[in-house]
Amino acid sequence: MTESLSTPGREVFPEYPGIPGMYEREVNGLSARQLDRTQPGKSWGAWPIRQQVSHVAWVHYRWYIGLVGKGLFGENLPRDKSLLDTGGGDRRLDPGRFHEMGDLLAALEDAIDLALEILGGETLGGMREKTFTRRIPGDQRWASGDGAREWTERVTLKAHPRGFWGDETDPDLFHYDLEYVFRHTLWECYAHLKTIQAHKKTMGLAPLADIPEVGYLKALEWE
Repeated sequence: MTESLSTPGREVFPEYPGIPGMYEREVNGLSARQLDRTQPGKSWGAWPIRQQVSHVAWVHYRWYIGLVGKGLFGENLPRDKSLLDTGGGDRRLDPGRFHEMGDLLAALEDAIDLALEILGGETLGGMREKTFTRRIPGDQRWASGDGAREWTERVTLKAHPRGFWGDETDPDLFHYDLEYVFRHTLWECYAHLKTIQAHKKTMGLAPLADIPEVGYLKALEWE
């Protein structure tokens, strides 16, 4: 089937409206102890459920306000830049502002609404025309110690069918289009929801959401 570049953005990514409800159902009824329980020794277990939700909301703000916000909106950003603050934490919303699960879920819903607002004004062709650059030095590491460049080369470049590519002359420079950004943040939603389900399984709790096996889920393991 030939894709049409005139396809509206929300039809390209019809999964987005269902994301907040999937998260809300998955964490409903969990106690504070369950939300903050870690699983040392598991590759996915360092961040508890609460931080998984916080991270997914923050990822959307980071991309749509921080990384591509100026290119899309100039100085008239659709959300306050303070939402990018981590409060000294690792890739999450400021826990001083967002700690209770109700507040985290509200932030996640707002972050998804932001994505939908942008998608509402885009077409597939328009998303592919909007390109950006990002520098990822080989020695860049997140607070967890994981290498940003290693993840980029091992997972990102291999998982995406198009829209993300390395520069031919500068190994630290990467290029991407807006379609990639939406695909990336959607796959982040699925990956961290599956991690929440992995936490629940260790507690003897059944997962609730049916997550499609796409994108990063094919590249990562939940041992």
